[in-house]
Amino acid sequence: MATLSSVQTGLLVAALSGTFSMLLAQRWVLDLSIEEDLTPSRQFKVPVADEPPGVGHVVVTIEYLIDPARADDFLALMQESRRSRLRQGALEWALLRTIGKPGHYIEQIVDESWTEHLRRFDRVTASDVALRERKLAFHIGDEPPLVTRSVVEGPVRG
Repeated sequence: MATLSSVQTGLLVAALSGTFSMLLAQRWVLDLSIEEDLTPSRQFKVPVADEPPGVGHVVVTIEYLIDPARADDFLALMQESRRSRLRQGALEWALLRTIGKPGHYIEQIVDESWTEHLRRFDRVTASDVALRERKLAFHIGDEPPLVTRSVVEGPVRG
């Protein structure tokens, strides 16, 4: 634009188009009234290992038993869980559904190392605690969801 007219005109067009873009983006945001409570929380108990787990990615699995009639609502909530886990520093997140076991879901989180896994507990917010309570409300098992922590050992040599 500056080549076609002047630098001042180019800056004016850039300012106006930037302002218009911001207004347009705000219109597309689903709900501006929802704000996350980012207050730090120490509500989650930090896991303790009897011995150092060693080097490697840490894979955490959480098994839920959900009423199949409520699966769609649970799946929508788990997308919030995905965003939360990745914001806390997880490398990967996946939700698995067990074949042949209706309502059995496994949330899988991959952390870079045991140290990074422990650091995620420092990043837990009040919104994360509320999200956990909402997920637990879907669980219909007699026991709380089973949490398993594993370390990836690396390639198997044969």
